[in-house]
Amino acid sequence: MDCEIVRDLLPLYHDGACSQASRAAVEEHLKTCPACRAELRDMDAPLPEAAPLVPDEASPVRAISRAWKKDRRRAWWKGALIAAAVCAVLVGLWAAATQLYLFPVDPEKMEITNVRQLSDGRVLYHFYIDDELALREIRFEYDEEGNKYYIPVRALVTEKRWEGDSPADNEKCLDVAEEVAWAEEQGVEREITHVWYGRGEDAILLWEEGMDLPAASEADEAAWGYEPGSAAYWAERSGETDTALQE
Repeated sequence: MDCEIVRDLLPLYHDGACSQASRAAVEEHLKTCPACRAELRDMDAPLPEAAPLVPDEASPVRAISRAWKKDRRRAWWKGALIAAAVCAVLVGLWAAATQLYLFPVDPEKMEITNVRQLSDGRVLYHFYIDDELALREIRFEYDEEGNKYYIPVRALVTEKRWEGDSPADNEKCLDVAEEVAWAEEQGVEREITHVWYGRGEDAILLWEEGMDLPAASEADEAAWGYEPGSAAYWAERSGETDTALQE
């Protein structure tokens, strides 16, 4: 019998499931064929055992590492957002503290000196705040009695006063006629009879209607006589206008 046929019958022979004739033929062949006998022996060999699963000890570590990295990224972004929000709040607070002029200067710190009057009616005076801080803004307020109030205001945080001419320490000029015209432009339809610095009981009177003031010096007239609000200025402008019309 051919080896190929025998190999096909060997499983049945091994399990005792082939016919008597086939068993006899296979046994006759096995007597003279070492290869087929070896194959039959292999059928009795025990099956190889599956290799035991070796636990991957590094797997939990990798899982923990991945989770830690994920949490670290999340924490980084969260921290970055919180830091940005804190910075924005700090910048906003700093801007508000340095740019919002909400705090009036105490009138007790303000001084009005050397008040005098130019020949065209304007009033000169020296304004001074008795501290070392700068001044950025002066607000105006009116009441129904014809009072106008100059109210110097500062931010919560104010820089030091700079060297030289400063709004907190300089010569100023009050033109009542110009003040009245400006007030009318703002919708204040009343005559101004008093001008003050500050408000309340400590307010300082700068000027009142009918006040008798010392005359300004010749140096004052020379320094302040030709200003946009002066009589000399408007007289010259009037002359220029008349000349232009004649031409």
